Amino acid sequence: MPITLPPINRRRFVTGTLGGIAALLLRPVWSAEPEIRSQDVWAFLSDTHIPGDRNKTGGTPSINPVEHLIKIRNDILSGETGKPCGLIVSGDCVYQHGLPDDYKTLLEEFTPFRQKGLTVHFVMGNHDNRQAFLNTVAQSTGKNSPQTIPSRLHSIVETSKANFFLLDSLDKTNHTPGLFGEEQLQWLTDELDSRNDKPAILVGHHNPDYSGNIVKASGALQDTTTFFKQIRKRKQVKAYFYGHTHTWKTLRVSGIHMINIPATAWRFDQSQPFAWVLLTLKDNGMSLRLRSIEPEYPKHNEIINLVWR
Repeated sequence: MPITLPPINRRRFVTGTLGGIAALLLRPVWSAEPEIRSQDVWAFLSDTHIPGDRNKTGGTPSINPVEHLIKIRNDILSGETGKPCGLIVSGDCVYQHGLPDDYKTLLEEFTPFRQKGLTVHFVMGNHDNRQAFLNTVAQSTGKNSPQTIPSRLHSIVETSKANFFLLDSLDKTNHTPGLFGEEQLQWLTDELDSRNDKPAILVGHHNPDYSGNIVKASGALQDTTTFFKQIRKRKQVKAYFYGHTHTWKTLRVSGIHMINIPATAWRFDQSQPFAWVLLTLKDNGMSLRLRSIEPEYPKHNEIINLVWR
């Protein structure tokens, strides 16, 4: 049960409030069809931390997460960097405790993307709440809330050049460390083994603990060792995208690219950007383009080309 919001591309008939004969004479007014977008181009965001109150600020120095998201949304929809077919938000979608009002605002702020034909995929982070998120999505679409909430929300997005595996590392809401869990990791290995014909790009929220000495105080992925053991030997796994640390960083571990997506909301290190990342799939790798909301940031528009192992 993934949290995926499809494009709003239905043609809708607009009647207004006219009645009687006037309504019969009214010609249909159709909404515009979404633009055609490349399946090879994706926008990655992380740590949006959207609060229910659009005026809420936080961090040092204080910033407004909704205002930051609007700047990024305008940049993505401007077409300046191309036309991504979808967005992947790698966790900590809302403010802190995963409240229903937070998700209501989140869905409203992502609606303009969907109106332009983009699919939006959300990954769970440690400040999210599965039940509140699923209930809010159900209410927004006029459906009943799910009777049962899975322990993890994972899914697969298939494209012509790669398969995206969206993973859920939320252990407890507002509890920093993350955990994929035995059941989800078994699901991942089974699905990878049945899809070894295309590159696999994994997406989660928590950063791996590269030291191997995993402690809860680190706030990292608690089952990093098991996770790495499973993906190292499956050569179709080419990359792992994650957020959580509010850092822009790329490195390579056992031939697998590790991409730390920067936060769109506050930062822990003032040298880090408020930014999103444009991914373009290629036949033998991918390119990453950093887009900061601060054009003066030294690495704004930086392009990194990565080749598959």
